[in-house]
Amino acid sequence: MRTALRRLLDQRASPLSTFWRTSLLTVSSVGIVVASVWAWDSSGLSGGDLEWGPIVLLLAVAAPLTLALKAAEYRVAAGVAGQRPDLRRSLDVAVVSSAANLLPLPGSLFVTVRSLSEDGTTYGGAIAASAVPGLTWLGITGVGGGIAIAVAGPPLLGAAVGLGGVVGLVVALSVFRSSAPPDGRLRLGAAVVMVETCWLGVSALRLGLAVSALGVSVDPAQAVALSVAGAITVAIGFFPGGLGIREALIAALSPLIGLPFNTGVLIGSLDRVVWLVFLALAAVVLALRRH
Repeated sequence: MRTALRRLLDQRASPLSTFWRTSLLTVSSVGIVVASVWAWDSSGLSGGDLEWGPIVLLLAVAAPLTLALKAAEYRVAAGVAGQRPDLRRSLDVAVVSSAANLLPLPGSLFVTVRSLSEDGTTYGGAIAASAVPGLTWLGITGVGGGIAIAVAGPPLLGAAVGLGGVVGLVVALSVFRSSAPPDGRLRLGAAVVMVETCWLGVSALRLGLAVSALGVSVDPAQAVALSVAGAITVAIGFFPGGLGIREALIAALSPLIGLPFNTGVLIGSLDRVVWLVFLALAAVVLALRRH
């Protein structure tokens, strides 16, 4: 399993030329801007229609929770590798890996693997340890999102997504059993599941707040269903942070669960902008702390 994961990472790690990196970033950025302008115009919204309360909550609550979960995810990955990083290092890795994920490659995974390797874990062991929380997140989001899609939209699509989630959980369990240290394995496994379940909850919270900011009502099943878009984009490493892909998937899912297509476009764009603003502030704080 470790060999297969390493081969997969090496394939995704194949560096793109400067031309393709620039082209992907330009096309995806311009595409989001154009789609957002169209969606805003077609929805008939104006600046006065925005609900600023949910936007403030996105920036001040949901975004910090996302970063905290990123740090917690690194700690459980380190636990699988037999390490115990302190909170400060975990937060540093969370900020840097989140920023690296904006590159046209799986930057978050690279940073995590590099950090674990620097602390004494072999490259193969670091890949396996990093894969455990990621695969668990895909599995939990697939199962939870599949159920939500079946409730709010097409049952067959929900069943397919849920089946994919079950496969992800089976693979995650296999990697965990072959990689995690025997001492405290049950407690560590429970921590991984708890962190990744919280990821699903925070993702649904972010998207639910983004919908509310547009003045559109949304129920929990719809918010959880939209979270599936984030899980799908994880596998697409050559787009910077899933830029454009995540937004397109949210827009495509929206009509299937009772939300307008143009609203779906704006949901993804608003969530992206707020997260980037928070991440920029967090990066500035990290840089100042390190002088």
